[in-house]
Amino acid sequence: MTANRSGARGRAGRTATGTVVRVVRGPQAMRALGRRLAVALPPGTRIGLDGPLGAGKTVLAQGIAEGLGIDAREVTSPTFTICRIHAGRTPLVHIDLYRLEGEGDAHDAGLMEWLDEPQGALVVVEWFERLGPAVAEVRVRIEVTAVNVRRVEIAGPPALA
Repeated sequence: MTANRSGARGRAGRTATGTVVRVVRGPQAMRALGRRLAVALPPGTRIGLDGPLGAGKTVLAQGIAEGLGIDAREVTSPTFTICRIHAGRTPLVHIDLYRLEGEGDAHDAGLMEWLDEPQGALVVVEWFERLGPAVAEVRVRIEVTAVNVRRVEIAGPPALA
């Protein structure tokens, strides 16, 4: 086990398709990975997060917030508010689609504006798979492999290696 560049301790690698795979141990390591993503990605990037309840999607979003200079304590799961906007070096738009059925619901909720044109913000979308074929520059899939251990697959720009 080594410390990778995200600060997360665990195994790291890249699949044949270019997807980066990390084994993340604990919430601090997940936040460290989020901070690294925030630094690596330009404004206007859409980040789709997928994984089961309790996988660490919101914890990753908190790390992204920290990387943008936002207090992570301000970033909570927007399951009931659906969308929260946080001011930072780059604005963070944090969307949670858990309660929505698909793109139609996202459109009715006024979220497609952020999804179609991020307007210089980093847009983090939890439960991104609910949008069907929607496009995100970065897709993150989090799998629970054991208590406090997650397998994180990141598909996106080569700079995320």
